[in-house]
Amino acid sequence: MDSIAIKIDPALLTNPDADMRYALPDLLSERSGGVIQDDGYDYIGPSNLMVVFLRVTDLERARACITEVITSVRGLENDLRHAATVAIQRGEKYETIYPAENQEEFVV
Repeated sequence: MDSIAIKIDPALLTNPDADMRYALPDLLSERSGGVIQDDGYDYIGPSNLMVVFLRVTDLERARACITEVITSVRGLENDLRHAATVAIQRGEKYETIYPAENQEEFVV
C-alpha cells in the first residue's frame, strides 16, 4: 500500500473550515471506489498548513482521482487548485506530484 499526503494552505481557501480534514478523505474514498483510504491528518508550520494523509491500493487510479477532485470539485466551497500540494511518500521523503511544476521540497 502506498501513502499520499495532501498539504492544504488555509490562507488560500475561501472557507478554511477544519472539517476539510474529514470531508476530503471521505470524498476521495467514495470517488475512488475505496482505492483511497483516510490515514489521518496533522497541522504543520507556523501557518498551520493542514496535511491529510491517505493510504492507496492502486497508485495510478488514486493519482487520477485526486487530481480530478482537486481540479474540478469545490469541497466545502473551496477551490483546491492553488491551495493544495500532493505528494507520494518515497521512503523517508515525499515526491510532489501536484502541481506538476512545483519543485519545492514537500516536508511534513
